Parts: sequence; structure tokens; C-alpha cells
Amino acid sequence: MNDDGWLQSIQSVHVLGAGLRSDRPAHQAFHDAGHLGYRMVPVHPKDAGNTILGRPIRSDPWQSLEPELFVLFLSPDRVLAALRQWLLEDRTIPFVWLQPGAERDDVLEFLEAADIPCSHGRCWVVTVTEANLTCQTPLDTIPWFLQTMARDGSECSIWRAFESGSEHSLDEPLEWVGDLYDLRDSDETIARYIRSLRQENETLEAAAYRLST
Repeated sequence: MNDDGWLQSIQSVHVLGAGLRSDRPAHQAFHDAGHLGYRMVPVHPKDAGNTILGRPIRSDPWQSLEPELFVLFLSPDRVLAALRQWLLEDRTIPFVWLQPGAERDDVLEFLEAADIPCSHGRCWVVTVTEANLTCQTPLDTIPWFLQTMARDGSECSIWRAFESGSEHSLDEPLEWVGDLYDLRDSDETIARYIRSLRQENETLEAAAYRLST
């Protein structure tokens, strides 16, 4: 096992900057590395609620309370802004992998001063695919869920359940999106509300399906 072997212990990889534009490297990452067993989580505020290869795009990476790895396909200015915001929010920032183009001297200095572990100068996708660094303990395949606001003027919320790998194009205002792990772990209001509706001896997955339209 080489020096990058620790990556195989990672289960969830949040890919920041991964949206619908198929010509962008962050989007292509799911085609190139999606077969290696990682729970790859696309994060893109504008495109959240849509999917990449059946993986729902989140608006932010903090539905997981303890994320393991952030792969940043962002400009240096956006990286700095995000890091500062996360520190202000008192987030525990995981290992940060700066994709080529995301690094800059002031970004690296900021990461070092904040004692945030990072990698720079190398592509995460190339690193794991060329060395075939597959996830050693892949997470189970699970459904994902979406809450939107109806467009009929009623302002009603619509909760939907999707099987793993299901594609979806967002056509209503997004209120929440995530998979079963997000639903279990997220401290956001909608996730907490869904958890509160579980009946006695009912699993969270069963409750989420029961509540879906």
C-alpha cells in the first residue's frame, strides 16, 4: 500500500463544485471514479435537487455531521470564502483535497494557520483511479429523499422518496435533499422533523417512505 492508501479507508467523499454541467471536471469525476465504491456526494448550491448519475446534488456539505473528505473543484477565492465561513460556524473541517486550480499561496497559508489537513497539486480522481484505490468498506446502497414546495400556490411541501441511482430533474423550489445517511445525521429542521414522525418500532427508512407522496 502506497502513501495514498489511507484514501481506501474513506467511505464518503463530498465533491464541491459538482453540478449539472457535464463539461466540468467536477461532474466528470463521477463518471471516472464512481465505480470505486465511495459514497460520492455532489455539492453545488445552484444545481441542488438534481442528480449526477443518480446521486442527488446537495446545496452544502454539512448534512453529514462528521464529513470525511472534501474534494474542492472551486476557485481559490471561493475556497477561501468557504473556509472562513465554516470556521465562523465552528465547523470541524475534514481533510481538504484541493484540486488543481483551487490552490493558491494564500489558500495554503490559511489552511496551515487553521491546522486543516490538506492535499494540493494533485487530482483526487487521477490519484484513486490510477492506483485503483477502491473503498475498503463501502456503505450500503440506500434511497434518497427530496422535499420541494408545490407550484400551485398552496405553499405545501412535497416529500418524495427515490430508490438509489434514480435520476431526477428539479422542477419545483427545493427545500431539502439528501440520502438516508443525511436524513439520519442532519441537524437541519426538515430532517429533524421527518425523524420526529417515526412511529413506534418503525425504522427511519420505513417512515420516510410512508411519508412520501
